[in-house]
Amino acid sequence: MKQWFLLLFIIIVIWGCSLQEKDQLPKRLQKLKNLTVYSANEKPREVISFKKNTVYGDSKKVLIGSMGDIAVDSLGRVFIVDVQNQAIHVFQPDGQFIAQFGREGKGPSEFGFIKSLQIRKNRLYAFDSKQQKVSIFMLDTLAGDKTILLAQNRGKYQALQRAYPSIDKLYVRNNNTYVAEFILDSSPKKIKWQNFETKGLCYLLGNTGKIVSKKLIDLKKATRTLFAWPNSEALLGLHLKPFFGNALTVLSSDNSIYWAGPDYFLIKIYSPDGAYQDAFYYPHKKIPLTRESAIEAGIRDLYIRNMESMDLPRTWPVLTEMKIDDQDRLWIATTVEDMHVYEWWVLENTGELLAKFSWSRKEPIEEIKNGYMYTRETVEETGLQQIIRYRIEMN
Repeated sequence: MKQWFLLLFIIIVIWGCSLQEKDQLPKRLQKLKNLTVYSANEKPREVISFKKNTVYGDSKKVLIGSMGDIAVDSLGRVFIVDVQNQAIHVFQPDGQFIAQFGREGKGPSEFGFIKSLQIRKNRLYAFDSKQQKVSIFMLDTLAGDKTILLAQNRGKYQALQRAYPSIDKLYVRNNNTYVAEFILDSSPKKIKWQNFETKGLCYLLGNTGKIVSKKLIDLKKATRTLFAWPNSEALLGLHLKPFFGNALTVLSSDNSIYWAGPDYFLIKIYSPDGAYQDAFYYPHKKIPLTRESAIEAGIRDLYIRNMESMDLPRTWPVLTEMKIDDQDRLWIATTVEDMHVYEWWVLENTGELLAKFSWSRKEPIEEIKNGYMYTRETVEETGLQQIIRYRIEMN
């Protein structure tokens, strides 16, 4: 009889926990198809640690004016954008400087503004957002392969007639094609501190750079605010990312698209052609957005002074960053009560929790590859930035 009571007790506890988790799921998400809901008390399978390994940056041979995006190839070489000079610096895995290529200009291997670097197979792709082109370099020789003008046929697509005239982000796929993200806003009235929504319109580009498909995905991108600059009547639609967050997108090795918004720990998965497949969700505590927490988080004084005038959300973004490593594991940064750090979650691409760790907000994680994590850190004495490599250990 005692065994029956014990079994009944266990069933009630499990049933109660499942109800509690279901209650935590927002109503707007409960009708989402193929949704996996994980427990808020999910335990990591692994313990993760990091060991500082190598530093990349300024040296006697190279001076990087201002660091932009970075990329790491399969050999462990590190490519760093020099924003000031529109050049790309290359370092050996041990931190030794190898070469520099590229410069400001409009010709081959010249740039207006290098917004992102991506590596696919044996090529480096440098996206120039100012000139709307991608320059491709061979990794074995570092020589320029070709330059592709992007979305020159965008005028044929009606939805893009209301978009900004340029591609905001470019995602390189593993078959020499691209996903281009255009931005569409709601054309707000010119009212000081007014918020307005922007959408990301994603289209598939072929290997010649032309749009070759209908719209892949149409999702909320970010909230912008008509920010009033001090001593000026000019209003600028500014993305106050620390307060509102933004949509996060990564591509896996099979070109599947992973998307997350800032409001919930919800990851949606789309096929390479933009069809929704499934999603997973973790209940996650939301942290109240206050002036005190903004100060603790290191938000700019200009924003803090104007917080009372802004129409801000009640809570901080739940998710703030999402990366994908070379094993297709997701690395996701979440907001927690300690505003000096983010709590990072390492997940299988199906959502199972592998590990958790805390990392300083001041040291953003840029890349995870070849068993290493690469972060961007600032030397307090000089103000110069460095890329730091850490060996990842899981056990």
